[in-house]
Amino acid sequence: MLKNPISTYDFKIKSYEADQYGKMSFCSFFHYLQESAHLNAQSNGFGYDFVEKEKAYWVLTRVLVEIDNWPKWNDEIQIRTWPRGAESLFAVRDFELLKNNKVIGRVSSYWMILDRDTHRPKRLDNYQFIHSDFIVEKAIDRKLEKIKITSDLRKFSSRKVYASDIDVNGHVNNATYVRWVLDAYFSKYENHFNEFEINFLSELRQDDEFEVHESDMEKECFYLLKNTKGRDVCLARIK
Repeated sequence: MLKNPISTYDFKIKSYEADQYGKMSFCSFFHYLQESAHLNAQSNGFGYDFVEKEKAYWVLTRVLVEIDNWPKWNDEIQIRTWPRGAESLFAVRDFELLKNNKVIGRVSSYWMILDRDTHRPKRLDNYQFIHSDFIVEKAIDRKLEKIKITSDLRKFSSRKVYASDIDVNGHVNNATYVRWVLDAYFSKYENHFNEFEINFLSELRQDDEFEVHESDMEKECFYLLKNTKGRDVCLARIK
């Protein structure tokens, strides 16, 4: 049995968690999601402490975000989250963003457990993850597929990974990839988007060098991070 199938966590947007327009930084939002997922997973017995004992770790692989109304500096918000079960090797977790008890955003996310030594995916049923009482309610009624970029890409920038980009698992934190994508997006646009999707494909580590590529279409923007060996690191779509 899940001890806490659904959890709600309170956050107040601080000055350093707001962007240049005074609204909630999207990178801060990813940190809120990450913290909420961590706390809920810990309370249900399959969080960081559990997989660490099993010499493994959780990684975020795909995320789809829909935001109707962006909160701003000093707003008090809540993140509601619940594990929704598994699809093959993916553990599915959904979130809702609330302000004044009203849902203003929705998130669906896919996660995997990786072996700490081999970095290869592990079967979820080997980690006591499958429960009959998972919440089946969907924040977004859509399966997360791999992003497909159908237009030509052009190079936006070359970058390097520094120590401040590394998290507790020894690789770049997911919110940092988001920040790199948004550096490209906000270099051209001031409007805050309503939909953001990202696929995390491979790891970057300290001192790795990579390139950010972009493609603008009529209604969507696409971004690709690629390392110096030509391997795709992540794909993102903004609408």
